[in-house]
Amino acid sequence: MRRSSFAAGLIVGLLPTGVLYLDGYWDPQLAVFVWASFTVTGWLGARHRENVRQSTWWTALLVALVIGGAQFGVHMDLPIGHDLTVALWFLVLGVGTAAALVGVEIGVRASETSTTTANTMAD
Repeated sequence: MRRSSFAAGLIVGLLPTGVLYLDGYWDPQLAVFVWASFTVTGWLGARHRENVRQSTWWTALLVALVIGGAQFGVHMDLPIGHDLTVALWFLVLGVGTAAALVGVEIGVRASETSTTTANTMAD
């Protein structure tokens, strides 16, 4: 599962970076962070598919904040070029979802650690 989730992350990371490249916008620093954020999103999303599928109002809030931040926070009326606007959409979406999934990873690890500690103390 680890190898396939990492491969999924690499594939997901290449998609927005490829779109930026094909669209003609190519800033290496921005492209690296878009790639890294989407790679982490794909990797952790594949690792914690079961946890992510449990839909709650927290999930809805996350989606609203990340998509709202990307679409309404970085909008076409800002005094920046169209290409940069699209690149910033990808950056906000990638960083927002990656940060949420890092939080899931932290929670799962903390839960596993506390369960292991509790079992060790009970023995």
